[in-house]
Order: sequence, then C-alpha cells, then structure tokens
Amino acid sequence: MSVISLPTPPLSAPPPPPPPPPPFGPVDPTTWSDYAILDMQLAQYFKKSASEIILPMLFGFLPITLCNGTKAAIAFSVFAVISVVITIVSLLFAGKMQHDDGGANAKVAAVDGPNRRRVERLCYAAYASCISLMGTAVCLAAVINRWYWALASPLLLVAVVLLGIFLECGHRNQFAWGALQYEEHKHDLKFFFDLSSEVAQAAFAGLSGSLLGNLKKARCLQDESFGTAEGFTLYAVIVGLFLMLVCTIPPAIELRSIRDKTVAVFLKWTAYLALALISLAWLFAAATVVQTFAVLAVVLIGAMGAFWFYNVYRSKPRPVDSSQPRQPVGGCGAQQHPRRRPEVARARHAAGERSLMWLGIHSLMFGTLMASYSVFLSGQHFSGLYKAGVFFVFAVLLTNFCRMVLVREAQDKESEALVVLVTGLAIIFLVLLAVLLLILLAMLQPNQLRSTFAVA
Repeated sequence: MSVISLPTPPLSAPPPPPPPPPPFGPVDPTTWSDYAILDMQLAQYFKKSASEIILPMLFGFLPITLCNGTKAAIAFSVFAVISVVITIVSLLFAGKMQHDDGGANAKVAAVDGPNRRRVERLCYAAYASCISLMGTAVCLAAVINRWYWALASPLLLVAVVLLGIFLECGHRNQFAWGALQYEEHKHDLKFFFDLSSEVAQAAFAGLSGSLLGNLKKARCLQDESFGTAEGFTLYAVIVGLFLMLVCTIPPAIELRSIRDKTVAVFLKWTAYLALALISLAWLFAAATVVQTFAVLAVVLIGAMGAFWFYNVYRSKPRPVDSSQPRQPVGGCGAQQHPRRRPEVARARHAAGERSLMWLGIHSLMFGTLMASYSVFLSGQHFSGLYKAGVFFVFAVLLTNFCRMVLVREAQDKESEALVVLVTGLAIIFLVLLAVLLLILLAMLQPNQLRSTFAVA
C-alpha cells in the first residue's frame, strides 16, 4: 500500500531582522544640533561652578587674611584666582549656539568650524576648571590643617587619573560624539548633576565655615588634630566636582554596554557616595555639637534608612502593559526596563526637582553647622537652645537629600506619591522648627550667635 504524500505549501521565510548598529566605533557628529546640546551642557556646568561653587569658596578670602603668611593660604589664593579666571572666561564663550537655532535644518545642517573648535576648547576648559577647583578645596582645607592635603591625596589622585582617561577618550572619539551616545540617559545625568552640584556647593561652604570657626583659635596651622567632619567634607567636595564634570561631558567610550553600565552603576553609586560623605560630615559635626541629641540623630538616620529600604526593595515594580511591544534599546536585542523609559525618567526628574526648591539654603545651613563645629572644638560652650537649633538644621539637610533619592528610587506611582507626601511634610515641619529656634536664639541669646561668627 503506497502512501500518498500531500504537497505542503511553501513556508514563507520571516523577514531578516535589521542589522544592529555597531557596538563601537565613533561617528563624526557634524550636525548643528549635536554640538548645540553639548554647548548647552557646558554653559550649565560653568554657570553652576561660577554661581554656586566659586562664590561660596570666595568667602574663604576673608578669614585667610589673618593667615596670609602661610604657604597654604598663598596656594589657596593662587588656585582660587585660576579657578575664577578659567570658569568666568569659559562662561562668557559657552552657550552661544543656544541663541542661534541653526536654521530649519539644524538636525542635518553641518556645524561650522568656529563653533566646533569653540565647543572642543570649552571641553578642555571644563577639565581644567574641575581640577583647579579640586586643588582650591584641598588648599582651603590645608589652611585649617596642613596635613589635610595628605588626607585628600589618595582620592585626588584617583579622580585625576580617571579624568585623564576620560579626557583621552574624548580627545580620541570627539566629545560631541560621546555626549550624543548618552541621549537616553539624559534625565539620569541631569539628576546626578543636580545632586553632585548641591553636594559640592554645600561642602565648599562647609569648609569656609570650618575655617571661620578655626580662626577663633588664633593658631591657624598649629592645630595638628584631624576633624572627622572636615575630612568627610573635603572628600565630598572632590567627589562632587568629579561627578559634575563627568555628567556634563560623559566619557566617549566605544562600547555601548560599558556606557550603559557607566550610568547605571558607576555614576549612580558615585553620586550616592558623595551624598554619604556629606551626610557623615553632617552627622559628626552635629553629634559633636549637640552631644545629648546625638542619639536622636542616629535614630533619625535609622528611620530614613529603613524608609528608603522599604520603598526601594519592598515596593512592587510598575506593571508593564503586555499589549504594548517592548522595543529593544538601540537594536541590540536588550529589553528596555520600565524605569529607563524617557517619559518615566522625565517624570521622576520633575518630581526630584520639587526637592531642589529647598536646596538653596543648604550652603548657609551647612556653613553654619561647620562653623559651630569648629568653634565648639576650640572650647566654646553652647546653650541647649543653640544645640537644638543645630540638630534641626542637621535634620533638614538629611531629610531633603533623602527626599531626592527616595523620589528617584521609588518603583511605582503609589510609593512615589507616599514619598513625596511624607518627606514634604517632614521638611516643612523641620524647617519651621529650625526657623523658630533661630528667631528665639537671636532674641534671647544673641551672644551665642556673635561668638560663632565673630572672627576676632
């Protein structure tokens, strides 16, 4: 018995998948819009450096007049002048492409040679500005204690080596090409830039306040003891300045996978390292001054950490609509994480900016805290009202930065709404208490404030 085989219809072959883009290899970005994006980022960097970092640092010139014979004070003056000149001059030439949209075909129009060379030179100027600001911070700390330069040398060396590697990558592959490859991470980079700039600004003000308090000892460089809070503050300045530059000019790395890990791992945990360093400086300074309130400070930190842990690791991820196909990122076959979507990142950054409205007082608060810390170490005694005010200043600083991080790390809308509500109410309550205590202190015990901020 023969078996009759039926003809099978020919199967249509599926269309071949589109070839993925090469994982490495720079492409020359010659369009107007490519350079305009980097030009805008450089303008923001120099503006932040000039208005929020250099100006608090310049307050160090006033107390340094009493130590003008020391080598550290002379070195600080030199680095400060270099930083001011580089940053201000660069700011005058940055952002010029924002005023000219490049015409209707800006996305395809080629950039002219003068603008290309100007943006590239501004990138080199940004590296020079960052290194000079780091040197300024180290010299400012060395005025307090001449051995602080040795304490900062290991971290400063690591930062300079990494900056040298990133500079070489940018020189080889073009800075504009490197900035263009991080387009999908722009909201994360903006968040890390805001966080690091606030850390650096507050830490610079803290060093100036600590120097102001140390001058009451009338011995400038004779103090050989290390201040724990001052050491953490110095480290926070270096890490914050380093992160500011890297977020402005991302490293032009050829491999896409390494670029993604640079943002998701390296920049993220570097930003949280800067936050941890300045938080430790707040803790040691506040615990030294308030003493009896130190237990409350530790309890506050524990509560914040528990709240953070619960919202980050115990909340459920945002559900993903299965009807919507998940597009691969860059054609490499990788699925895009819900938290990596541009609209989600934009919303989280907007929520994080609601915390930034309070950050204008960070420099003033931390400078006051470090000045009180230094004056207390010199033998000055504070009243219970003054110590209570210092504690609530510390609470405001810690709560506000935790708010920024918690809003970003919350994984669903319900947790984000809870974080925004609870931390917002906590900040308002703590700020009102701190202001009330300051008013009472100025009315009832004005000598306490005079003893802290009087140089002579």
